[in-house]
Order: sequence, then structure tokens, then C-alpha cells
Amino acid sequence: MMNRRFIPLIFLIATLILVVRPALAFEKVNIGFFGGVALGGYDAVSYFTTSQAVEGSQEFALEWNGASWLFVSQANRQRFTNSPEQFAPQYGGYCANQMSLGYLSDIDPEVWRIIDGKLYVFGHESGRVRWQTDTDKHISKAVRNWQTYLSQ
Repeated sequence: MMNRRFIPLIFLIATLILVVRPALAFEKVNIGFFGGVALGGYDAVSYFTTSQAVEGSQEFALEWNGASWLFVSQANRQRFTNSPEQFAPQYGGYCANQMSLGYLSDIDPEVWRIIDGKLYVFGHESGRVRWQTDTDKHISKAVRNWQTYLSQ
């Protein structure tokens, strides 16, 4: 049985790993959390065409911008190939809410919004709700923070 004195130490180490690791492992596309697959394997095009978060298939995989992107069909893969910037999530697929606060954070691919024709993904429903007000302000902050990450 573990000594209870070590529990705070273990908690501290786990927290540091979660906070520091993303900053050290920055990738232009959020693949670190998903084993090299963008959007956790969800089809970026389906958010726009079906208004649903739909898991893609390795059968329709595509490499773009240092990540593997999965799609539900050859047609969706082709749409993405023709115009990846139109379908790829903002901020490389990191949580839009956390990006507006200056942090890289994981996402839940099923928590998302399309705003002005752009896909934004979030880690939690609370982030998506936060963006329902002052949306332009949040986007402006997130864009500035994203540019800082890209310039590192």
C-alpha cells in the first residue's frame, strides 16, 4: 500500500506533466494528445457538411501539415485536399477557449462550434459556453496567442 505522504508529490508531478508537456511538445497541429492523428480521428469536413462530429476511418487517411487526418469518405478526403485551410480547425486543433487564455490544451472533438465559416474545437462544454458571449474578443485574443506559439 502506498504511503499517504507521497500522494501530494504524485499529484504535483502529474500536474507538472500535464502543464509543461504541451508547452515542450508544441506541434502546429494538435497531434500529441491523439497519437499523431488530428482532431482525435474525427472528420474535419463532417463538421461542415453534416453539422456533426463524426469519427473518420484510416481507410481515408491523409497526411497534411505534419498530421494524419481521417475522413468518413473519399469525397470528404478530397474536399479537404482541395482546401485544407477551409476545413482544418483554428489554432491547430487545440482548445479555442484555452488558446484565448494563452494556453495549449487538449480538446473533446465532440465539443465544437462553427463561427463565420471556421471550425473551433473546445476541451469542455464550459469553454464553448464561454464563447457564446464576447466571441469576437475571445477570437482576437486567441489569434494573438496562436501567433505567439507559431513564432516560437
